[in-house]
Amino acid sequence: MAGNTYSGLTSAQVAERVARGETNDFQVRVGRSYGEIFRENVFTVFNLILFILLIILLLNGDYGSVGFASFSVIVNSIVGVAQEINAKRALEKLAAMSVQEVNVFRDNKPVKLPITQLVKDDVMPVEPGDRIVVDGKVIDADSLEMDESLLTGESDAIQKEVNDTLASGSFVIAGSGVMLATEVGANSTINKLSQTAKAYRQALTPTQKEINRIVQISILGMSLFGPMTIIAGLANHLPPAEIVRNAVVLVTSFVPQGLVLAVTVSLVLGALSISRKQTLVQRTNAVESLANVNVLCFDKTGTLTRNKLSVNQVVPLNSMSVEQIQDKLHTYTINLAHQNKTAGAIAQYTANFPAKPVTKTLEVPFTSARKWGAVVLPEETLYLGAPERVLDPAHNQTSVKQAQDLAVQGLRVLALAHSAEPPQDGKIPAAREPVALIVMSDQVRDDIAQTLDSFRQQNVALKVISGDNAETVGAIATAAGMPVTKAYTGDQIEAMSGGELEMAVKEANLFARIEPETKRKIIRTLKQQGSYVAMVGDGVNDVPALKEANMAIAMNDGAQIAKDVADVVLLNNAMSTLPLAFAEGKTITQKILASARLFLTKNFYTILAFIFIGYMTLPFATTPIQISWLTFGVVNIPALLITFNLIRPLPLLDFRKDVLHYVMVAIIVGALVAAGLYAVLYLLTLFNIPAEQVTRVQEFAARDEARFGLLMFMFLYGLIVFWNTHGIDVFEPDTLVQRWRLALLGIVVIGGSMALMFLTSLHRLFNFVEPTLQTWVIVIVAFVLATAGLRYGLQNNRLLKFVDLSR
Repeated sequence: MAGNTYSGLTSAQVAERVARGETNDFQVRVGRSYGEIFRENVFTVFNLILFILLIILLLNGDYGSVGFASFSVIVNSIVGVAQEINAKRALEKLAAMSVQEVNVFRDNKPVKLPITQLVKDDVMPVEPGDRIVVDGKVIDADSLEMDESLLTGESDAIQKEVNDTLASGSFVIAGSGVMLATEVGANSTINKLSQTAKAYRQALTPTQKEINRIVQISILGMSLFGPMTIIAGLANHLPPAEIVRNAVVLVTSFVPQGLVLAVTVSLVLGALSISRKQTLVQRTNAVESLANVNVLCFDKTGTLTRNKLSVNQVVPLNSMSVEQIQDKLHTYTINLAHQNKTAGAIAQYTANFPAKPVTKTLEVPFTSARKWGAVVLPEETLYLGAPERVLDPAHNQTSVKQAQDLAVQGLRVLALAHSAEPPQDGKIPAAREPVALIVMSDQVRDDIAQTLDSFRQQNVALKVISGDNAETVGAIATAAGMPVTKAYTGDQIEAMSGGELEMAVKEANLFARIEPETKRKIIRTLKQQGSYVAMVGDGVNDVPALKEANMAIAMNDGAQIAKDVADVVLLNNAMSTLPLAFAEGKTITQKILASARLFLTKNFYTILAFIFIGYMTLPFATTPIQISWLTFGVVNIPALLITFNLIRPLPLLDFRKDVLHYVMVAIIVGALVAAGLYAVLYLLTLFNIPAEQVTRVQEFAARDEARFGLLMFMFLYGLIVFWNTHGIDVFEPDTLVQRWRLALLGIVVIGGSMALMFLTSLHRLFNFVEPTLQTWVIVIVAFVLATAGLRYGLQNNRLLKFVDLSR
């Protein structure tokens, strides 16, 4: 069938179908659609609630509060939308360069076209690794086997014959065929199900899960405390505008909206940065996933080696001459429905050998599960595959041992056998005779040793999972600079109990003669042990493992289905780009965690302080303008500088240890000191006035003075958090000297934001109250206490003894 040609559609027939809209045209989509980007950045729960409150303030003429409270939201939304759209366009251009092309018959000749140019009734050949991109029916088949697991969840091979249907989203695992497109575009199965082969890859990264959980808790807290704030205001007979202002403060303080922006922008910028390293990111949050990988699994072929096989020698196993063996190899390869790279190398070896063509009556295609293939001829059946499967170990011990000795040298060894009878029930007949060993070689990549060493420096455990012989894989791995610590075969893995399997996958770094489902089992076991696993693959046999892994990485020259399910595609087909991508992923995670530390500390310690102040029945502690300006100076500007890589924070890689630990201490210390400071300032102002003589005007004056003193403290406390996040400790002067630029930047940004409030023209806007000497002393004392308390809490961990962060 390989030599068959079909006329296909003519150009005129194609034009007719295009005019009727019977095309497979669609936009190459990377990440979210433009509508989704706009909706996710603008129409959030936080924005909608804040919008309602701001409308009320606007109707009351409080334009200053509306302007400041909405400024941060508007900026966040604009920056988020603009950056994500910019990144989306750039990544779509890159994706378009690697868009799938398919073979199709047009105008009496085979041509290669992008899948977007297919039309109904197109005739297309299919072969192993091809993903079916439109619905159709089989019009020619040669041992054609399909995998429909991406549609049905079942990974069993399905034999297809002429007139059988082919569903888009399935893929060819063996044999070959020709199909006629019957449904294209929106009418195809895959589009009706509103998914693609990679639609299942929507899992959040560990950091995203933690941040989402915190955002959900924040929204819940906002929903609970918002109404309570309104009720408290009504009970204290506050003016409606004042009640709404207090509610706005609470809403803007509770939800770390800017953190979501920082995460989104960091990820899209990271995807762009990684794309410059010949790496296409197909799922944006895969950028952050790269930083979490601590186990990298990969095959030998195409990763450790160049994947350019050649036949070194043929070793006869009986009385046949080399010429007779070459004749059988030639007959075997020319009768294959599809030649993989191994068969192609053998075909090239026998290309110049003159032989009479013998037509097959049946073919059993080679698969990774069988590890052998067969061609049934009129007078005999030829078998080619793994020596331990093709040769009978009971009667061919010498030949099997010879194959193992060759494999130890890093050579790939196949066995050729023949029998008078064809295979029965998928098994090779016992009455088979060995013919020869075919010895093949593949060169180790020049850069692989340095690449593997880069992974080890990043504390990434390396594991080779291959379908080849253990001795061959071990020899090549050692030559590539990866000594084998322990190795297991697929049969050994399948025979293990649960406990034995867990120990084996943890200890071993080489797995040989592994079938696709066993490869998936190894990946699943590693994940169950708490590892974050990346899998590099390029073939159909790698798809189950790619789907199972936390991070799926495919080679650009690999099977289309492998690229479809991958999170990342290596456009230059080299693992040497991966260490750079991993390092970039760690940088992105570092930026996200630093921003999270700033946002969460400020949001939650202010909320807790407000709760403490409310419990003491003191007036509400701030205004929307004050809290918005505080957020802008202490969090938003530093987070933007971090996100756009203008400053680099400390290496932070674990959300719980590096962020939550710090935030928990900072929240408790900051809230206690802030609430105490506010109470002291408020009560001292009214100290000499008898309670029964205190007027409303005096209460407001005391409140405003306490508010402004609290605001100054919060700016100073924000400076300490900024310094700590960048490795500066005021109790260790050396850190100030070593990072003096960052120390100075913090003073300029945060101190400058605080200083602007002292401008005469802005006094009314910020409810400015000239601080007395007493106020300055109290604020400075509170600042020193908070700084010392924060350092003590972080060093001694006493404040966290009731929290087990290791869980």
